[in-house]
Amino acid sequence: MKSQQNIRFTARVGYQPRWLWSFLLPKYWGVWLGVACLLVLGLLPFRWRDKLAEKLGVIIGHKAKKQRKRARINLEQCFPQWSTAQREEVIDKMFILVTQVMLGIGEIALRSRQHLQQRCEFLGWEHFEKAHKAGQNIIFMVPHGWAIDTAGILLRSFDLPVMAMYNPHRNPLVDWLWTKVRLRFGGSAHARQNGIKPFLTQVRKGQIGYYLPDEDYGAELSEFVDFFATYKATLPSLNKMAKLTKAIILPMFPRYDAKAGKYIMQINAPLTLTDDPKQAARAMNEAIENFVTPTPEQYVWILRLLKTRKNGEDIYR
Repeated sequence: MKSQQNIRFTARVGYQPRWLWSFLLPKYWGVWLGVACLLVLGLLPFRWRDKLAEKLGVIIGHKAKKQRKRARINLEQCFPQWSTAQREEVIDKMFILVTQVMLGIGEIALRSRQHLQQRCEFLGWEHFEKAHKAGQNIIFMVPHGWAIDTAGILLRSFDLPVMAMYNPHRNPLVDWLWTKVRLRFGGSAHARQNGIKPFLTQVRKGQIGYYLPDEDYGAELSEFVDFFATYKATLPSLNKMAKLTKAIILPMFPRYDAKAGKYIMQINAPLTLTDDPKQAARAMNEAIENFVTPTPEQYVWILRLLKTRKNGEDIYR
């Protein structure tokens, strides 16, 4: 069994986004210009915006060489049975998708609660409703889909007390602005630098946890378990989190469907977790596989998902 470091209880003061008058200095004018463009795009019909994103996404996908390389390596490891052409097609679709989601930020920031609710659809909502009506504490386990932030905002638009952890953006203005958008309908957010204790405390008090589980945090904190056709250093802490918060773990995967013009949130039945850390880690990865396999372009393949290998190799170098 891994050490108690699997769950960090020492709260530390991390960056808390706040307005600074220095945001008006010339070095931030480029950010303000970008924000203005996104707000204008947010007022356009989404089909016009998505058509523009299709064209831009193809260009971005071929200019973002480092990100494309990481995606290619991840897909080669996870889907070795695919042809090169199949993997490249998924990568092309992924860059179009992320561009559509990014150009839609202005809509998420500006448009009304009612408008945004019409733009989303929940599948498997009955799993959440059953647990919520029974008074159970809930943690959504949300893999890194491109619409992951949008899904959290949409959940909050239904007056659900959603609380998440996040990595602060390196640009403090972007971080302040995006946190404002994330929390425009309420809820709360904690910087990861503060550790996991504030997150667990709020879940115990009845807030709905929004937990992103699938980054690689190294061998010391992880278990090596199957992940698609390969293996992955996977955090095994979901079972401990569930016990400490007396919560059920609901897997949820957000997708953006440009054809339907909808943000679709798929919620599956609660995970069955035991005290075995390997079982907990594998249950999480299996849930991710079930979500991602039908629409692999929705997953953030540009992350260093497989950076920790048993032999110490860096497959991304």
